[in-house]
Amino acid sequence: MANPLTEMTVLDIIKSVLPDGTTLKSKRWDTVCEWPPDLFAAVATITEWSGLYSEQTFMAYWAPDFVLTGQWVSEIIEAGKEWARVGTPPKAVQGMWKELIRQHRKARIDDHSARSLAWKRIVFRLLAIADEACAGIGFPPSVAPDPSAASRRTPSNQNRDNITSVQYIVYKDYIAWEEKRAENIGTAAMGGDVLPYLPHSLCIRVPPAVLCVQPKTSTPAVGCTLRSLTHHLALLPSIANVTTHWHIANKPDEDLCAFNVLVVPFPFSIPGKSFNSLAGSFPGIPNDCTFSLNPDIWMRGAEPQEFAEFLCGLIKAAEPELEPVHAIVLPETALRLEFANEVAEILAKKSGLDLFLTGVVAGANGDARNSAAIYRFTDGKLIHSSFQSKHHRWCLNGDQIRRYHLGHVLDPHYKWWEQIDVSYRHCYVTLFRPRATLSVLVCEDLARYDPVLTVMNAIGPNLVVALLMDGPQLEHRWPGRYATVLADDPGSAVLTVTSLGMVARSTMPGEPQNREIALWKEPDGRARALRLPRGDHALLLTLTSQLVEQFTLDGRGDGSATVQFRLGAAHGIGHNEPPKWLGSVP
Repeated sequence: MANPLTEMTVLDIIKSVLPDGTTLKSKRWDTVCEWPPDLFAAVATITEWSGLYSEQTFMAYWAPDFVLTGQWVSEIIEAGKEWARVGTPPKAVQGMWKELIRQHRKARIDDHSARSLAWKRIVFRLLAIADEACAGIGFPPSVAPDPSAASRRTPSNQNRDNITSVQYIVYKDYIAWEEKRAENIGTAAMGGDVLPYLPHSLCIRVPPAVLCVQPKTSTPAVGCTLRSLTHHLALLPSIANVTTHWHIANKPDEDLCAFNVLVVPFPFSIPGKSFNSLAGSFPGIPNDCTFSLNPDIWMRGAEPQEFAEFLCGLIKAAEPELEPVHAIVLPETALRLEFANEVAEILAKKSGLDLFLTGVVAGANGDARNSAAIYRFTDGKLIHSSFQSKHHRWCLNGDQIRRYHLGHVLDPHYKWWEQIDVSYRHCYVTLFRPRATLSVLVCEDLARYDPVLTVMNAIGPNLVVALLMDGPQLEHRWPGRYATVLADDPGSAVLTVTSLGMVARSTMPGEPQNREIALWKEPDGRARALRLPRGDHALLLTLTSQLVEQFTLDGRGDGSATVQFRLGAAHGIGHNEPPKWLGSVP
């Protein structure tokens, strides 16, 4: 029996990505898409499925048929700029598409013969042009584009590409989406005035149930993949696999200043009774049972107002060192969801923060979720809350149970799985500085490639914060290894954060106390374990940033528009008057 995949043709893939045709006028595919992300979705899928990017004609400069000359790159960039500026596909793009459909529509994607290079060169060229047409897409321009001007430099970055109609249309549509969301608080609003699938996809003609296209912030410097071929667009799975959300949080004209983060490794102690064994076991695997976590145990009766005042006290204690503090980060499962929501409302009014990130526990028993809560503040108001559920359950085996001294509450002869709901997977990418994005992972999601790391690798967020419930954050342990992977490809800076309570539980009585509550890994740099000084309650980290130039595999530079974060400083911060409910800090 024939394999349907090997019989797939170029036109078959185009129809699967664009089931209703390339234009609104008719259900036909002989005219090129007018919107660059739609064309990108089609040709990127052909590129991915066929693996054409690895052909010597594109990758081997010593090959006699190598096509990626300096002139080729210049032509691609110029065609992309023309499309972005004018808003309609250049004649060259229209001609290439017609040639692809008329002459190569029946070409099989598994064809590796010399004759296949004709259609592969067209697809490769269209991919690069669509990517160039979307320079700056998903980011706020500093000023509106002037239709009469061929170019316009932004005040905040003289090296950034010109503001284009494509970039501005997307930004304006995000504003329309935000207004729609604000009018329907608590509902999953989708689409602006032009783009029907915001914030999940930039496409117009490609259904998000098929695939999604999102903006992109980092281009891998290693490897030979589709991800290495684009600066501005990322091809992502369908929303049924993992639903991505691209959120614009910063304001136009912001400077690329340092980002000050207060890492609070709360809870500072975790009683064994916080872990609850639950009745029952997995069918067919009687030694696999489940457990739950109860944050109420380590909260010791503290109220949201008291906890928010404690965090504000840490911000106050940091003032002699620097101002302002832009973000507070708490580890995995630090708070209950309802508790965190109240704390966020108070912080919005009193703290001056931009972001509050914390692990939260929501629900109970089989409906419980272990999530990362991302709260965004502007001008003393909470403007948006995002909740990204953990995608993989924690499994405590015998070795871990003994390491954390939990054998009195969880039988080490069993495997204990975290009883949480992992359905309906989401991933949030937040623009929090000019040209810079932030994503959050929850513990096991840092170490499991599918599905969220597929999105991370494609988009390449500039900063990834991993909220953990783990032991000391040392370079040789698993968080350090996986942070290094993300720092290498796609080139993200990674901050892992755990609670002092779990670090303390990983030490034998009488042994020197570990205090490595965080780990920092930046591109082209060593992983650095960050210790909490004894007597302190938080680490104050200053993340500096610089603009670097990245290149795609076909030789296109981004004009030094990529942000990379570095660890500029780290200071221990102690609360001047620790509240009594906090208890003693190890």
